[in-house]
Amino acid sequence: MLVVEDESAMQQQLRIDLQDLGYRALVSSSAPDAMALLEQERVAGILLDLVLDEGEESGFELLAWIRGRHPGLPVIVLSAAQVNSAAIRKAYELGASSYFVKGNVPMAHIYSDLAARLIERGTGRPGTYNFGRVEFDPTRRTVRTDTREVRLTPQQTALVLHLAQGSKPATARDLIEAGLFRTDAAHSTVHSAMLTLRRRLDELDPGLGTGLLQASARGYSLVRV
Repeated sequence: MLVVEDESAMQQQLRIDLQDLGYRALVSSSAPDAMALLEQERVAGILLDLVLDEGEESGFELLAWIRGRHPGLPVIVLSAAQVNSAAIRKAYELGASSYFVKGNVPMAHIYSDLAARLIERGTGRPGTYNFGRVEFDPTRRTVRTDTREVRLTPQQTALVLHLAQGSKPATARDLIEAGLFRTDAAHSTVHSAMLTLRRRLDELDPGLGTGLLQASARGYSLVRV
């Protein structure tokens, strides 16, 4: 995975997050460096900051260059500055797979979208999680039993994946700090999202949500059912 980002703090966060998710992360802070890396390395996808130090058009020029040489490569555009409709339209016209404004959505949404784009291209990482009779597939964003299946939202998928990979219950603060909610989110917002997730799981089997997704004084956790 290639990260093209000139802000060192954001670059480090993306690199660490991608590595934690199991990807090999390459980083570049400029369009020329990114081009050089893409000439030498094979990557499955790109996270691209549109506004780089070289100028406001550098990200657009790099996007056009990528599309000319790698037409099938997923490119997730991130931007803090180019938020007007003309810039968004231009990015999509040049071949952006998705467009996100930094700080407007939880990072988990971006990573979930990236995983979905990789699956569409056939490069997603396989793997499912089993909780007794329940199977969770994060790449397809589905939870299923022997007879039924439901599809989760990107945030719900990220929540279940975070809990599935953890070795201890996660508190509302843990989930906020993990980037699954906005940094200023209230704990009641987390609780509401968990109740909504439980109701979604109940569509598989009444009572399944409460049985699979449990809450205690220590936090939220997933258990076998």
